[in-house]
Amino acid sequence: MKKVLVEQLQIGMVIGKAVCTADGTMMYTPGTVVEPDCIKQILDAGIEFVEVKDRKTVSSTEKEITRDEITRVVREIFKDITLTSPLEQGTVKRSINEMLRQVLKDRCVMLHLTEVRGSDSYIFTHSVNVCMLSLIVGLFLKLKRDQLKDLGLAALLHDVGRNRVPKTILYKPSALTVEEFEQVKRHSIYGYDMLKIYRQLPETVILTALQHHERLDGSGYPNGLRGDEIGLFARIVAVADVFDALLADRPFRKAFFPHQAVDIIVNSSGLFDAEVLRVFVENVAIYPLGSVVSLNNGEIGVVVDMNKGRQTRPVIRIMYDRDAQKVHFIKEIDLSKRLDLFITKILKEEQVENIIG
Repeated sequence: MKKVLVEQLQIGMVIGKAVCTADGTMMYTPGTVVEPDCIKQILDAGIEFVEVKDRKTVSSTEKEITRDEITRVVREIFKDITLTSPLEQGTVKRSINEMLRQVLKDRCVMLHLTEVRGSDSYIFTHSVNVCMLSLIVGLFLKLKRDQLKDLGLAALLHDVGRNRVPKTILYKPSALTVEEFEQVKRHSIYGYDMLKIYRQLPETVILTALQHHERLDGSGYPNGLRGDEIGLFARIVAVADVFDALLADRPFRKAFFPHQAVDIIVNSSGLFDAEVLRVFVENVAIYPLGSVVSLNNGEIGVVVDMNKGRQTRPVIRIMYDRDAQKVHFIKEIDLSKRLDLFITKILKEEQVENIIG
C-alpha cells in the first residue's frame, strides 16, 4: 500500500485502509474502488491522505483465489504422495513462491485463519495457514530466501502423514481413546516415511514432518527430542501448527479465539523455542491495521494501532455500537488495557456493507 494526497487520488484506485472521518465514522472500507463522488466526499471531510493499494498489489479477491488454488494444489500433492506418484516439483515450488511473495510484499497479509473449515478440507487449509505463518516467522528471524523456500515447503508438507491415519479416527466427534491417540501420533512417522523416498527434498523438509510434534522439554513425540536436537524448521512449524489448530473447530471442541490461542502457547512454558515464540507473538499481525472487527460486546470498529508484542490486542476505533447504530463521537479502545473485551472476528467487506447499508 502507499499513502497519497486526496488531491492525487485517481478514479479506479483501490482503497487499502479504511477511510474514517475525524469522529471515527467510516466512509469507505478497504477494497473500495475510487470514483469521482468518492474523491469529493473525502475532500469535503477534510481528510488529507488516503492509503491505496499499489497497482501491482493483488486485490483481496485475487488473494483469496490464489489461496484457494494453493489449497487445491496441496490437496493434489497429498494425494500424489499417498499414491507414491512422482512429486510435481514445479507446481510445489510455484505455490511456495506465491506465498513467499505475498509475505515479502505485505508482512501483515490477511490470513483469514478464523474462517470455518470443513472437516474434509481441514488438513489442506491448515497446511497452507501453517506455511504462511511459518514464512512470516522465518522472515523476521532473517532467514535467507533459499531457507525461506525450504521452510515453506517443510511447513506445507508437515502433516502429510495424516493421510495414513483412518478418517474415522481423525474426524471422530468425541474424545479419542488412548489407543486411537497413539495412532494419530504416528502421523509424524508416516509423513517422514512418505517423504524420504523423494530424494529431491531437502533433509530439513523431511525431518520437519518427523519432528514438528517434538517439544523442547522432551515431552513431545515420536522420539522425545530435546532442545537443539529439534531442527529449526520443526521448531518454527511447531508454533504455527499449534496456533492454527487452536483456531479451528474440531470434532471434540470449539475453536479458540486468537488471543486465547496465543495465551495458551505463551503459557506452555518450556515447550516451544523462546526466540521463535517471541518473534511470532511480536510480528504475526492477526488483525492488520485497517481491519474492520467485531468485539465480544457487539461493538464494531477499525484496527487503528498495534501494541508491540500483543498482536491480538490492538487499539480499536469504534464505529458502530452493539445495536449497529453509528456512533457520533470518537471512541478508541486499547484492548491491552481492557481485558474484558476481545475481538471475535474480522468482518469481510460485504459484511461491513450490510451493516452500513
